[in-house]
Amino acid sequence: MVVRPLDHTADVGFELEAESLEGLFQAALAGLLQVMFQNPPQGGKRRRRVVLEAEDLETLLVRYLNELIYLIQTKGFVPGKANVRIEPKEEGFRLTATLFGEPFREAFGFQGEVKSATFHGLFIRQEGGRFLARVILDV
Repeated sequence: MVVRPLDHTADVGFELEAESLEGLFQAALAGLLQVMFQNPPQGGKRRRRVVLEAEDLETLLVRYLNELIYLIQTKGFVPGKANVRIEPKEEGFRLTATLFGEPFREAFGFQGEVKSATFHGLFIRQEGGRFLARVILDV
C-alpha cells in the first residue's frame, strides 16, 4: 500500500496505490488520517460497521471518505484501521467495512477540519495488476 501526498493550490490531496480494491480503500483511510492528524491511531478497541453502495467505484470512494470524515468530526470516532470488502452488484458496487478506532483525543494532534472528499481530479484505475487512485479533499 502506497500513499503519496499531492500539492494542490486550494485543497489537499493524495495518490494511492494498492494490490487490490480493498487495499486501495484501506489506503484512502490512511491518506485521510495523514491529512487530519499528526499521530492518528493505528487501530483501536472500538468498532463501527459501514455499508455503502454506489453506481461506480469513484462515487463509492467519495462516499466512503465522506462517511469517515463524518464519523471523525461529528461522532468523535477516529478509525485507525479498516477491514474492507467490495462486491459488484447489478447496478454498481457495495462496500462493507469494519472500522477499528478510538474516541477523538487531543493526543492524535488534530491538524484541521476537512469539509469533504471531492470529485475534482478523482480517478481509480488498474495498471499493471495494481490499483491506483487520486483524491482531492476540500479543506
